[in-house]
Amino acid sequence: MKALLTVILVVTLLGITLLATADETGSGPEILAKRGKGVVSQDEFGARAAKIPERYRLQTLRDRNRLRDLINGMLVNAQLAADAREAGFENNELVIKRMKLAAQTELAAAWLQHYVASSPPADYEALANEYYLLHKDEMLSEEKVDVTHILVSKDERSYEEALEIANDIYAQLQENPGAFVELVEKYSDDSSAPSNKGSFKDVKRGDLVKPFEDVAFSLEPGQISEPVKTQYGYHIGRLDAYIAPEVQPFEQVKQQLVDAERTQHENRIRSDYISQLTSLGVEMSQENIEEMVRRQFGEDYVDPYTNN
Repeated sequence: MKALLTVILVVTLLGITLLATADETGSGPEILAKRGKGVVSQDEFGARAAKIPERYRLQTLRDRNRLRDLINGMLVNAQLAADAREAGFENNELVIKRMKLAAQTELAAAWLQHYVASSPPADYEALANEYYLLHKDEMLSEEKVDVTHILVSKDERSYEEALEIANDIYAQLQENPGAFVELVEKYSDDSSAPSNKGSFKDVKRGDLVKPFEDVAFSLEPGQISEPVKTQYGYHIGRLDAYIAPEVQPFEQVKQQLVDAERTQHENRIRSDYISQLTSLGVEMSQENIEEMVRRQFGEDYVDPYTNN
């Protein structure tokens, strides 16, 4: 059901009219999408989808933005090709040669994909475990903080007015730090304050607006910051806890390590195969070079080019 809803949303975003039935449209279920003169068939879409590595294919096609871009790109190509055929451009001698070259390129890419996919797999989990044991220093979790804050917004007041209020709140906290939550309830303009009392737990870098985040990660537990200016106004923060990075259990990082080992293994197979092919000697005579220069640049270039 989710996949169907995604496709419906995508065609809506593309402005594609959903086809009713084969009898009403003359198109039939073998046609995936039409726009202007462009037509994308189910078989064509299947061939394009097959170019996506199998383990990423479902995820890619279920991503509405990627699916939209994929269908739109195919439709644009189909529309351009339809115009080209209508103009008889497909019979142009150079175009015929370019299409032949494109077919060879696609065949080569499909064969390489098949070659890698059909090669014997490695024991990726064992390799991942070995890497984990040798590189535990790379398996650290992110540092985190628990922080409570008061926001004095600048939306309905100037920065100067917001700073005046924030300085007053900070002065009250200097006299009575234990009143922090009470002052959150009284002053904070953060929309989440009524439900969380200004408290945010397990905050990673990147979760907060940067000027305030930099200050929050520099505080000592229990320390209260002076007012910090951001695009939202002024923040006053209290560091409730600092969670230091620690080595994550293997099970927690196993999948990403397995994926990395699989990718490396496939890259090695691909690289070794290409190396075998490129290690062969290239047969290209002086006559061949001269003919290429003659065809590409003209007769006048042959002597200077071949003498250098």
